[in-house]
Amino acid sequence: MALIGEALISATIQTLCDKIASPEFTDLFRQKKLDEQLLNKLKTTLLTLSVVLNDAEEKQIEEPLVRDWLDNLRHNVLAAEDLLDEIDTEALRCKLEEGEGQTHNLTKKVRDFYQRMNVEMKDLLERLEQFVQEKSALGLREGAGRKVSQRTTTSLVHEPCVYGRDEVKENLLQILLSDDASKDDVSVLTIVGMGGVGKTTLARLLYNDDKVKEHFPLQAWVCVSEDYDSNRITKTLLESVTSKSSDKTDLNLLQVELREKLQGKKFLFVLDDLWNEKYGDWKRLQTPFTSGARGSKVIVTTRSQHVVSVLQSVHVHHLEPLSHEDCWFLLAKHAFGNENCSDPNLEEIGKKIAHKFNGLPLAAETLGGLLRCNIDSEEWNTILNSSIWELPYDKCDILPALGLSYHYLSSQLKRCFVYCSIFPKDYEFKKEDIVQFWIAEGLIPKAENGKSIEAVARKYFDELLARSLFQKSSKSGFTMHDLINDLAMFMCKAFCLRLEGGESHDVEKVRHFSYAIERFDAAPKFKPLHGAKFMRTFLQDLLPSLRCLRVLSLSRYQNVTVLPDSIANLIHLRYLDLSHTAIVSLSLNCLQTLEN
Repeated sequence: MALIGEALISATIQTLCDKIASPEFTDLFRQKKLDEQLLNKLKTTLLTLSVVLNDAEEKQIEEPLVRDWLDNLRHNVLAAEDLLDEIDTEALRCKLEEGEGQTHNLTKKVRDFYQRMNVEMKDLLERLEQFVQEKSALGLREGAGRKVSQRTTTSLVHEPCVYGRDEVKENLLQILLSDDASKDDVSVLTIVGMGGVGKTTLARLLYNDDKVKEHFPLQAWVCVSEDYDSNRITKTLLESVTSKSSDKTDLNLLQVELREKLQGKKFLFVLDDLWNEKYGDWKRLQTPFTSGARGSKVIVTTRSQHVVSVLQSVHVHHLEPLSHEDCWFLLAKHAFGNENCSDPNLEEIGKKIAHKFNGLPLAAETLGGLLRCNIDSEEWNTILNSSIWELPYDKCDILPALGLSYHYLSSQLKRCFVYCSIFPKDYEFKKEDIVQFWIAEGLIPKAENGKSIEAVARKYFDELLARSLFQKSSKSGFTMHDLINDLAMFMCKAFCLRLEGGESHDVEKVRHFSYAIERFDAAPKFKPLHGAKFMRTFLQDLLPSLRCLRVLSLSRYQNVTVLPDSIANLIHLRYLDLSHTAIVSLSLNCLQTLEN
């Protein structure tokens, strides 16, 4: 299961290498008397490290030393990004001064700046070369990394009891048993929702219902999963409807025989956990289905709204989370074997645990299994007060299940997703705000095919929404499910920080920080952040000493009337939100977005 390494580092390394290789940056080094040889060594070293990231991300799960190595590497890769950005910014400043008719000669101050850049680049290179030496000691290998294990499901009902789905089941049964649901003889019913919300469970309930079995003479269940293989899927469907194995391997022969077996017969197929979003693949797969009798149905479960569009489903059901009460009943059923808990203390703790799931039945079932026949209230309190992601990996299905949605994102989308971990749980955010944050942070690659960078960022947002990692919460607002929010925090917990209480944190590597206003007690709470000198995002208060800031929000700080002169030191700042403040003037050269 891939977690953090390749996704959160390689995209940055690729961006840095592209910048280093660009003619503009090479010319800049020559013009400003920077050490071009150091720059090329930096590029070579970064590429040397990038080839072992796949292996490192696999081993970090069970080997803390590898996880520390990855965290420290990312810290230094981001430092390299800051360094090159600082050089870029200084070059822009000089260019602006030249445009205003100022001297073209390098002043002592500018010469000192570039000399300092050479020294810092040399120090950075030495640190990165140390990582190259350590990778061998840690046994990291080029191009290694196991493939994610395939998720499998079956049609057999194994849930002891299903809660909160009776009404949904009855509504979908009416659709399944109707022969007039589509103008076509075969129609598709799609169940879509985030990982762990119970799509497969609902499909099983429908598949095994007595009325359904009586209505459809032929039934077949296929777990499609992430590794889409039309031959395997077709062969499984054929073997299910014929009740015998097939030695055919050619797709054409398999489809011809399946079409013959379906001729004039009413069938129900379930394609569980479909990820493939290619229209052509779906059209080829369903070609034999058209020989079935009118009223035949295909149930598809998926996390992706794009799959829904490809299938052109007659009916789409967006499966919502369970109520907190149903989550508790489900947890209790798995923990005690029934819904009744004889210990009032355990019941009180258990209901608080169930509330943390925010309606995700997978979490209730998994935690109920971990607590099965355990009547130790101390153990229950440990579960209540710990992060779900800190539970034993081999005993908890939640991370593998939800983590798949993350794993199959592109590296650029992964960076955008984990950035959103700075938002508190239940925080409603706006699409355009996120778009501007991502752009300011340099998370969006240069626009291609004539598209603006804003259009690319909006496309990324829509992609995360379609994959159920974001949720629509109002007409113009969006949120993240609590466990998806926790997942994002887990993926980058060394680099993103939400200050939500009096807790202490190691802030040296923190890049992104947020603080939700409760009262104006910021000064004492923010004191530990003096050590966070590499911070890039700071939402809600101003610390001008953080010279790497790229995103700064002072929104709704109505008592802020003026910005200090030191704001000019924030040379990396790209996004500034001054909305609902009394500030009327400022001077910043590199700002991209100003909200007021």
